[in-house]
Order: sequence, then structure tokens, then C-alpha cells
Amino acid sequence: MMPVPDEAARDLYGRLRRFFPGPVLDVGCGLGSVAAQLGGPLVLLDAVDLRGPDAPSAPFLRADACALPFATASLGGVHLARVLHHVADWRLALTEARRVVSPGGSVAVTLGGRMFASELSPLRDAVFDEGRRLGLHGAHHVHGPAGYEDVDAVLGAGEVVEVRFPQVDTPRQVVFDAASHPYAWLPGQDLSPLQAVASDVLARSGFEPDEPVVHERVISYRVYRKGE
Repeated sequence: MMPVPDEAARDLYGRLRRFFPGPVLDVGCGLGSVAAQLGGPLVLLDAVDLRGPDAPSAPFLRADACALPFATASLGGVHLARVLHHVADWRLALTEARRVVSPGGSVAVTLGGRMFASELSPLRDAVFDEGRRLGLHGAHHVHGPAGYEDVDAVLGAGEVVEVRFPQVDTPRQVVFDAASHPYAWLPGQDLSPLQAVASDVLARSGFEPDEPVVHERVISYRVYRKGE
């Protein structure tokens, strides 16, 4: 999957940052690359340490999203990007996020964006469907809210902040991304059978494997302000 273009990233994360009047806690920070784009004072938190080089100076905590080690109303914001589907009690995680945010701060949530909103979408879905038939567990099919309306039910109505931009992918990129993307499948599973699945889906698709396809990618957040 292609990275977010610099201009789109500056637009999106610049707008998000304005909702955070103080330090931001990135829950489920992963590599830390998304948090780094927010800029400003940051604290990274995850269940495991997967940090890359993008936010080397930010403090890191290994902790539970459902029991955040911060005082009530002590942070300017909490950022949760594609993490709630990894948390069994995701409603409690949202409640904890709201607890540690100070009045006037915000909780920003993204459940993920439409990465392949084109004729390539069925290829990705076919890999997921076959993986589930083989007994593998997709991350988005176990825990987590079904949509932003479920998040709204916990935090109230959120404000939409999103960015749209053209992206170019090939059918080959799409199927093999679906077969190996770390956010797509629950950890601890043997995903090696999906390589053959991806090859089969590609062969049956009727697409030229390496023909570029231009489509629209959308990254969408909901931002929940905490009242003064």
C-alpha cells in the first residue's frame, strides 16, 4: 500500500492537532509513524514495543488501553488509530480515553479508511473471505465497533475530519497487501497459506496483475471534544 502523500498528511494531521490543546497520548502507537505526524508533545502507548525511528524522543509506555496510567483530565488529547478492533472491551478503552482528556481537549478515533475504493475492492474482499474459510481470524471481525455510530454511542456525536486523495495500486499489490497487512489479521496466526490464496485470487480476477489502477483513498477520523 502506498504511503499517504505529504500534502494530504500535513492537511489531515494539521487539522487534527488543532483539537489538542496539550500533550497527546497515542494509544496503540505501533511504529509511532502516525503519532509523529501530529507533532507537538506526544506520549506513545502500546501493549508491545514496535516503535520505529519516526518519534525517537517521545516517551513510551507499555500499558493497557483499558487502564491508562494517567490522572483524570491530565492530557490535551488521545489519538486512537485503527486500534479498537484489537481491544476486547473497546467501550472501556473509549471511556478511559475520555477520562484522561482535560476539558477542551479531544479524543480522535479512526477505524480505518477506504484503501481500495475501486474495482480492486473485490480482490481484497476475496482474500479476506478465503482466509476466514481457512479458519483465520481477521482483526476487524472479532472485536471493535461496527462503525462510528458505535463510537458515538459511547462518546457522543463526533466531528468528521478526513482527507481524500488519488492513489495508484496494481491488482498484485492489493491481493498481497490483504494477505499480509498487520492490521488486517489478528496476531499470532500463520498467514503463510494466504500467499497461495492471493496468487489464486489474482489469477482468477481477469485483471492484468501489474496494470496501475487509479482510485480514491479516504482517511476519516471522528473527533470527540470534551466539554469545558
